[in-house]
Amino acid sequence: MVEPQPSNPDAAFIRRVLIVVAIGAVVGAVWVLSDVLLLLFGSVLVAVILRAIADPLARSLGMADRWALVLAGLLMIAVLAAGVWLLGPELARQMRMVYDRLPAAFAKIAEAMELGSFSDLLKGAGAASSLGSLASRIFSWSTTVLGAVASLGLVVFGGIYLAADPKLYRQGLVKLVPPAIHPNVDAALDDIAEALRRWLIGQAMAMVLVGLLTGIGLWLVGVPSPFALGFIAGLAEFVPILGPIVAAVPTLLIASGQDWQTVLFAIGVLVLVQQLESNLITPLIAGKMVSVAPVVGLFAVVAMGVLFGPLGLLFGFPLAVVLDVAVRRFYVHDALGEAVEIGGVPAKPAPKPSA
Repeated sequence: MVEPQPSNPDAAFIRRVLIVVAIGAVVGAVWVLSDVLLLLFGSVLVAVILRAIADPLARSLGMADRWALVLAGLLMIAVLAAGVWLLGPELARQMRMVYDRLPAAFAKIAEAMELGSFSDLLKGAGAASSLGSLASRIFSWSTTVLGAVASLGLVVFGGIYLAADPKLYRQGLVKLVPPAIHPNVDAALDDIAEALRRWLIGQAMAMVLVGLLTGIGLWLVGVPSPFALGFIAGLAEFVPILGPIVAAVPTLLIASGQDWQTVLFAIGVLVLVQQLESNLITPLIAGKMVSVAPVVGLFAVVAMGVLFGPLGLLFGFPLAVVLDVAVRRFYVHDALGEAVEIGGVPAKPAPKPSA
């Protein structure tokens, strides 16, 4: 009879050390590659948009999935091309006017309030707090136009590949976790995909309405370049809560180049549009699509921006949506056994693993 060999304590210690080192290496790699991972998340959002258009087309027209995806892409390109052809020249002209007027408008405000130059203000804010550092990083971001275009191309093409065969990447992701929790991960991925789809649809509608209402309102009160400022306000709406505050800065600076009465009217327009957005547009369009608490969303956006810069600021709220669904599904629902709502409906239990 062979006696069992005593375990080697040195080997067990070395194994623990290697596990700790491996975890530290993974965390370090994630931190170093944070920009790449955020661009990957951007590709996921593009894929969600494409699938949100392609899936109804495939069901209603009875076409193959890949052809529906191609048609969805062509429809998006056609809409963008039509927008550029109809609105592009006037938008470009007004954007140039905004760009030309901003320095003079800020200089006028700075002289009246003895703020100093714009760069000095940013340096002071950067020394004062992490929020000031975030503002400095946004305005002095070293990404060139070519780099921004390359990043956008990477996000778009990555989204196309993800949308073309989502099951391939999904199965690869699920295989990274123990088999016992595969059903839970599958259910969580379903919830996350649905939550992101609903949020993107609601946010796109809100962006269009906010941009139109802001542009029309500023035009009525006599603010120069109202179309361009409305366009900026609509784009900034992609970052809920914080985006409208940032978009208000160029509007008020341009209005200050007229007179203080125009500034007051511009403030009135911005406040009115945001009241309509928060009390009418969002409840009617989004409803209970995404139930992230406003304070949680606000601090998630700020925290992601401070940690990861402009990309974190851009994707902070949809990442908060993902984290909210993951916490509800894995912790509150699966671990604690509590009933939760995801996307305004009760979370479905994860299917039992097949024997």
